[in-house]
Amino acid sequence: MPGDFDLVKERIDLVQLIGEKVPLKRAGRTYKGLCPFHAEKTPSFTVDPERRTYKCFGCGVFGDAFTWLEKQDGLDAGEALRVLADRAGVQLTRRTPEVREHEKKLLAANDTALFYFRQALRGTTAGKAAAEYLVQRGIEPATVERFGLGYAPDIRDGLLLYLRKKGFTDQEAIAAGLVIEHERGLFDRFRDRLMVPIRDSKGRTVAFAGRAMRAGQPAKYINSPRTDLFDKSATLFALDVAKTQMRRSSEAVIVEGQLDAVSCHQAGLDNVVASMGTALTVQQYQMLNDMRLDREQGANARAIVAFDGDAPGTASAEKRGRELLRVIYSAPDRAGRGELGRRERLPVHVAVLPEGKDPDDLARSDPPGLRALLKEARPVLEFLIEQVRRRSDLANPDGRRRFLAETLPLLADETDPLTRDLYLGTLSRLTGAGEETLRQELAGARRPRGMERPPAPFSQGPGPARPVENGQRAAPSGQRELERYLMAQLVQFPEEAGRFELDPENLTDPDLRAIFELLRAGERPGPRYPAQLAAVAAALGASAPQPSDEDQAVRAIEMAAQRLRDRNLRQRIEEKRAARARGDGDIGGLDAEIDLLTDELTRLMHAR
Repeated sequence: MPGDFDLVKERIDLVQLIGEKVPLKRAGRTYKGLCPFHAEKTPSFTVDPERRTYKCFGCGVFGDAFTWLEKQDGLDAGEALRVLADRAGVQLTRRTPEVREHEKKLLAANDTALFYFRQALRGTTAGKAAAEYLVQRGIEPATVERFGLGYAPDIRDGLLLYLRKKGFTDQEAIAAGLVIEHERGLFDRFRDRLMVPIRDSKGRTVAFAGRAMRAGQPAKYINSPRTDLFDKSATLFALDVAKTQMRRSSEAVIVEGQLDAVSCHQAGLDNVVASMGTALTVQQYQMLNDMRLDREQGANARAIVAFDGDAPGTASAEKRGRELLRVIYSAPDRAGRGELGRRERLPVHVAVLPEGKDPDDLARSDPPGLRALLKEARPVLEFLIEQVRRRSDLANPDGRRRFLAETLPLLADETDPLTRDLYLGTLSRLTGAGEETLRQELAGARRPRGMERPPAPFSQGPGPARPVENGQRAAPSGQRELERYLMAQLVQFPEEAGRFELDPENLTDPDLRAIFELLRAGERPGPRYPAQLAAVAAALGASAPQPSDEDQAVRAIEMAAQRLRDRNLRQRIEEKRAARARGDGDIGGLDAEIDLLTDELTRLMHAR
C-alpha cells in the first residue's frame, strides 16, 4: 500500500498549488510560467502534471509539491507533508522504522517468489505446458516478459522451501500471503497455477493472482489474501503500466480480469486496468478520481467500465450499472482546505460488450471493434435510464409513473445541478411530466433517508429483548441485524475497520458496504460523505449502544465480524453442497471448494 508521501503526492494538484503563486499557461501536456526562483522575461519554468514535478530550464531548479513548499514557505519535509496532507484530505499514518522494515521484507519475499514462478515457467515440464497455454491464448513472449507471468509448480512446499533457502522466515512467508498456515502444517498458497504478479502504482510486486491449470482445482482464479502490502479492493491491476497513457488520453478503461487487461495492452490499449476480478469498488474509483485525468483534456476526461456480454444480456449489465452508480456517489469529496469548492467527480461511462464476449476475446480477435465499443460508451446515468425505458410501457400513465419511480431515485445523489437538470429534461420529454413537478419530486427523494426517524443499528423485532452483558447489548443473530450492529460499532470506533479481516462482500446492504469501504480507507464519517451515506452513518452512531470501555467495544466488533464471516462461510458451503447434490458443474471441483471453505471455517472457529 502506498506510503503517506506517495499518497499525498498522488492527490495533490501540482498545477493548482503552484498556480496560486505563479501564473501558468498550458503548453501541450505541461504548463509554463516565469520562474519564481530567478529573474527572467521569457518563461522557462515548467510544471508537468503527469510526472507531478516542476523544473526551470533557466536556473535548473527541480522538485515536486514537497520541495515547492520547502523552498517557497521555508518548511521542513515533515511540515510540508502535514500541510499538503491537510490540503489533500489525507489522514497521515504513523509508520515506525520497524513497520517500514517489515514492508521491505514482504516486498523482497514477493520479488523472490516472482523469480521462482518465472523460472518454473521456463524450466519445468508443467511450466512449459503453462507457457503453451499462453501461446494458445495469443499471449506473445514480449507480453509475458512485460507483465512477468509465471507458473506455480504443483508442489506442496516448493516455494516455502525456496523462501527458507533465501533467508526468509516462515512468518514472513505467511505475512506476504505466499504460504498458508494450517493445522496440518505449512504449504504453498499457489500450486499448479498460471501466475500473474500484481503491482502497485510504483511497479512494486505486492501480491499475485493465480489461474487454475487443470479441472478440479478449488477455484479458477485466486488472489493473494489481504496483507500489509495488498488490499484487493484498493488495488487496480496494471495501473503501473497504464497510468501514463491514462493521463495522456484523459481516459481510463476498467475491465474485471487481469488477463483481460494483459490482452488489451498487447492489442495497444495501454490505458486499461483491471478491478481484480470484481466490480469496481469505492477505493478503486477514488484512485482514478485522484489522478485528476481532467487536467489534460478538460471535460473529455472519463473512466469507461467494460461489462462482459453475459448470457442474461443487459439485464445483468443494468444491475452492475446500479452498483457502479452507488460506488460513484459513495466516493468522498477529496477537496482539502487549500482547494476551492467541491472537486468534480471523474465521469464514468459504460460499454456493454456483445453477448458471450469479454475484453480478452475482443482484444485478441477484433481490437478495432473493441476500440469502437469503448468509444461509444455512454454515461452510466444515461445507460441506466435507457435500460429502464426499454422495459417500460410509456404509452400509458401507469407505465410512465413506474418509469419515473425507478429513474428519479437515480438522480437523488447527483451533486451537479446542471447534470440533474439535463436528465430531468430527458425524463420530462420521455413522460410528458413537467420539469418543475419532477424537480419537486426529486427534492423529496434527495432528503437523506433515515433523518426523520433514525434507524436502529439492528431491529429488535418481536420476542424478548436480547441480553445485555456488562452494559453492552449482545450482538444480534439475523444477517441484517448483525450487519447493522457491526457497522454501528465501527461508526463509533472507525479506526478498528482496518484491523480485522472482513471482505466487504460479506455485507449485503449496499450502503453499509460502502460505509465499511470508506472507513477501512481511513475516511471517518463527516461532511465528505455523500448525503445518503452520511445520514445512514449518523443514524447508526446515534442509536448505537454505548460501551462501558473501548476494550469492550473492540471485542464486540471482533466477535460480530467473526460471526458475520462464520455465517457467510456456512452459507457458501451449503450452496456448494446443494450444487453437488443437483449434479451442477464439476463435482470434483465442488468437492475441492467445499474442502477449502470448510478449512477456512475451521480456522475461523479455532481463532475465537
